[in-house]
Amino acid sequence: MYFLMKAALFFSRLIALYSFLIWIRIFISWVVPYPRPGSFTYYLGRIVDPYLGLFRSDRARIGVLDFSPIIAVGILAIFQSILQVYGSFGFLTFGYILAVVIQAIWSYGISVFLWISIISLIFSTIASFSHNPMMYNMANNMQAMPHLKEAVRRCFGARIVRESVVNIITLVITLLMNFVGKNIFIILSNLALRIPF
Repeated sequence: MYFLMKAALFFSRLIALYSFLIWIRIFISWVVPYPRPGSFTYYLGRIVDPYLGLFRSDRARIGVLDFSPIIAVGILAIFQSILQVYGSFGFLTFGYILAVVIQAIWSYGISVFLWISIISLIFSTIASFSHNPMMYNMANNMQAMPHLKEAVRRCFGARIVRESVVNIITLVITLLMNFVGKNIFIILSNLALRIPF
């Protein structure tokens, strides 16, 4: 039992290190997308890219944004949390595993998506007031929730509504969705922790 707990803690730390390397790879890839052979970035890619490749898919892409690395790190976070608890206490419950999965779905999925949408809407709102085409193009490339924006526009019917008004209303709705979603996931996680087995 003691050996299994120590092994779980060791693998938990190993996963934490690997997750850290993935984040470094993600940030460096924004600056150096094609590393030259023999460089640090090249070897880092050789370590983490096979794992990240398992999650690459068009379904994980929204516009120019690729969510597959965040999904990959989220799955590692689930395993790391489970191993950490088992290594610390020597037992696990189904309720705890379910709570960890619920928290990961929020933290590495829905929350990230909503915050990218919020940032995009802020840029889009500023661009609609300033009439800056470069900022407007950047906001459109980041746009994660175009259907919500169109639904807001349809609420006004045939009336012509300024883009800034649509952006502000969509931004407020997205902020509310983030607040309500966070609280719902906290409640669900706490309910899962109460499962006795």
